[in-house]
Amino acid sequence: MTVAPLGAPLAPLGAPLARLGAPLARLGAPLAPRRAPRVSRGAPWLLAAALCVSACSGYRIVRDGAVQTGAAEKLTQRLVAVRGLTFKQPVPLVAVGATEARGMLEREIRHEFEPGQLATIGRVYQALGLLPAGGDLERSYLDLLSTQLAGFYDPTERRMVLVNEALKTTGTFTRALESVIRRDLVGELVLAHELTHALQDQHFGLDTGRADVGEDDAQLAKRAVYEGDATLAGYATVLGKLRGSAAVSLARKLEVLEDQVARDYPEIPTLIRDSLVFQYVAGTNFVSWAYEQSGWDGVNAVLARPPRSTEQILHPEKYYAKPENPLRIQLGALAPYLRSEWRLAEETTLGELTIRILAERFVGRARALGIAAGWDGDRVWAATNGDAIALVWLTAWDTEEDATEFFTAWRAIVATRHRGHATNAGDVSTLGGAEPYYLERRGAKVLTVEGPLDDDLSELADRIWRRSTFEPNVPWVPIDVATAD
Repeated sequence: MTVAPLGAPLAPLGAPLARLGAPLARLGAPLAPRRAPRVSRGAPWLLAAALCVSACSGYRIVRDGAVQTGAAEKLTQRLVAVRGLTFKQPVPLVAVGATEARGMLEREIRHEFEPGQLATIGRVYQALGLLPAGGDLERSYLDLLSTQLAGFYDPTERRMVLVNEALKTTGTFTRALESVIRRDLVGELVLAHELTHALQDQHFGLDTGRADVGEDDAQLAKRAVYEGDATLAGYATVLGKLRGSAAVSLARKLEVLEDQVARDYPEIPTLIRDSLVFQYVAGTNFVSWAYEQSGWDGVNAVLARPPRSTEQILHPEKYYAKPENPLRIQLGALAPYLRSEWRLAEETTLGELTIRILAERFVGRARALGIAAGWDGDRVWAATNGDAIALVWLTAWDTEEDATEFFTAWRAIVATRHRGHATNAGDVSTLGGAEPYYLERRGAKVLTVEGPLDDDLSELADRIWRRSTFEPNVPWVPIDVATAD
């Protein structure tokens, strides 16, 4: 990376956290290392140049806590020329401090969730194995954003907010280069990225996620497209142009971010880190396919007909070349339990990315990639009854071999999370007692029932098998013949 931040926002957190992340998709931050870059001993002039930045800061997007409208307008005009979309209405720009920005985050979370709801969701993901025991979902998210928030576009207020402190935090080389060329590279990259989100909103609509509760995997796929487009547009605006091959090259160079963020933020749960990085790395790679083939018109076509799963983002050929949409799964036989003492805690689709993250916590990256790659659809349902929690998870796979691979791995993972010795008989694994579960494969599908939801989990599982439905999604037309509305 030429500059410390990517100039990209931290959009939603990921599949199981889409309801936390989706309403906060407007919130942005650079993906920057905590460690300051070293300065070459052979270039002492860089230090001298850096010292004059504050005295020569007329080119800054934000100066003395205020947005410089002249510089911002020039950047906006360059973005319009590069991206090929015009603003239908002006986007107000404001600058705030880091403390105020965090407060905005906290207010959004309080507005979106009932008291205690996030803690309940955290329990569900801990029960699944997605989060470590004792973790605080909300605090982890806020802590990451507190160190990274640089700017965001707010689709509700339809305004652009820049964070003063973040735009000042760059490496010595970057500050020196900016003072020489008289450009605010970091500010330009952040502003161009976020204004691209405003263009997306005005031309295609940015939902806040509330209409998509329960469709978290599809929501995360959309966010990856938003971030991929904004990342390419940001760099294209700063550089003046972006060849198709350069877009592909940029996407490949961003792959180092996953390891970098893991090193810099080891205290943040992998689920949050990897779901975040996915949006920029996989999202930029996905969008670069359309850009390389059809330029910005191709990107607009993707925005008009977004992918329906993280599987398609991870494997772009399943969207562009041979469209492969996931099965829509509706779980049956569970409604009666919610009419008693059980309360619904979560119902959603995890998707390939989140299943990979889950498996990787137990079996390592290489095997997790193979396990998740055969995903064809899933639905997870969770309910609570006081301290008790019950999980039902029905997954569909491309082939019986894929289902068997997942069943074998998942059976071992589930066994590690429950006390007692399970009974394994072919494609069925059961455990009674205080922590019961029932796990079964039928053909290319696998069903898991965990917790004291019923005295006879085997009978319950059979009812779920019989009453659940599997509906194929009709694929979009290939990108080479798709056109934006």
